[in-house]
Amino acid sequence: MDYGLTPRPTAQPQTADGALWYEITALTPPALVEEVSALMLSVAPGGITVEHPIDILGPEMGFSVRGGEPVLVRAYLPASELGAILVNDLRTGMEAYPAVQLTAKPIYEQDWAVSWREFFGVVETGGRVVIIPTWVEHEVRPGQIAIRLDPGQAFGTGHHETTRLCLAALDGLARAGITMLDVGTGSGVLSIAAAKLGAPRIVAIDIDPIAAEIARRNCDANGIGAEVEISAGTLQADHAGRYDLAVSNISTPANTALAEVFGVVVKPGGDIVLSGILAVDAPGVVAAMAAQGFEQLAVTEERDWCCIHLRKA
Repeated sequence: MDYGLTPRPTAQPQTADGALWYEITALTPPALVEEVSALMLSVAPGGITVEHPIDILGPEMGFSVRGGEPVLVRAYLPASELGAILVNDLRTGMEAYPAVQLTAKPIYEQDWAVSWREFFGVVETGGRVVIIPTWVEHEVRPGQIAIRLDPGQAFGTGHHETTRLCLAALDGLARAGITMLDVGTGSGVLSIAAAKLGAPRIVAIDIDPIAAEIARRNCDANGIGAEVEISAGTLQADHAGRYDLAVSNISTPANTALAEVFGVVVKPGGDIVLSGILAVDAPGVVAAMAAQGFEQLAVTEERDWCCIHLRKA
């Protein structure tokens, strides 16, 4: 799951009414979020946002997620001839999803680089790790491990179920003396957590070069240096590393496609944590991994999403 988040638009021509961009919003049933997100990313290479319905509890108290309600998937397209073509392509593609409501509205000059911050609070992951937005003052309790991130940068801030599930799994798996592979690192939050939990060497990969840069920046901001090696690209069968622990928070098809490679790069007796997976798809992923010698140890769920912990024989 590596959805980029679109930053404040800059240097774009205005339409006659002053609009710079158009905000495209897809009101999406939870079960279709992954498919709709992929479709919107295909026309919005700058990134999308996935917004689950939440109740804000306060500036330092985080939020609670309202389950079972439609999710907002947003993209931003330029108010130009190219933007009009992309919007039309999106509308055509969305015809396959009649349950999704698609709307568009113009975006004018405004300081939205700050206004969106009210929607992000402190994230408790259920383990020792707590994620704190950079602008929030928050007292960390004894025994907690703080990661400071800017949720406007890249996917993987802990505000999505899959990231929280992975962080909870890492709480018991990341430790001194192991090597870890982080596939689809996004913001780098899982690598940062693993390093702070004691893992001395982590290799992080993301298909998006921008995400790789952001992950490095976030590592630096959290005092994580050479213990995390970050690169842009895809995990290939000829990857030289061998790992005690791997974590892959990407998607069901991508995880399944990499099953054979995981069978090579994870050491015998090693663990792998897979997420970005809808709970209904878990059996298929487990079966693909079983064919590569992995045994299912646990499946944890939050709303429609799940995290699968397996061990290689």
